[in-house]
Amino acid sequence: MQSVAKQYGLLPSAQEELSYPEWLLLVSGLMEDTPLGQIVLIRKEEDKDRLKHFTQHEHHIRNEWRNFRAKQKLSGGTGKKPEDYAANFEKMFAKIFG
Repeated sequence: MQSVAKQYGLLPSAQEELSYPEWLLLVSGLMEDTPLGQIVLIRKEEDKDRLKHFTQHEHHIRNEWRNFRAKQKLSGGTGKKPEDYAANFEKMFAKIFG
């Protein structure tokens, strides 16, 4: 929610009025200079030279994501609805960015 607020100037309280597809569209267009954009970059990094320069926190973020994806592949997916992902997504970012 904070990344959407930063990039689009749309306060979290206003985001609650958006439909899920509208909000998802905004999230999918987030730039790298937002908190979520940074998380996505960390999660998808594969360059060994760049990984050598990651902080401990960045390695933690990346490893947590890789473990989650591995468990998801082993279980054959989660069967969750998009709304469930959105709720989990919001909780995760509230925890990370307070």
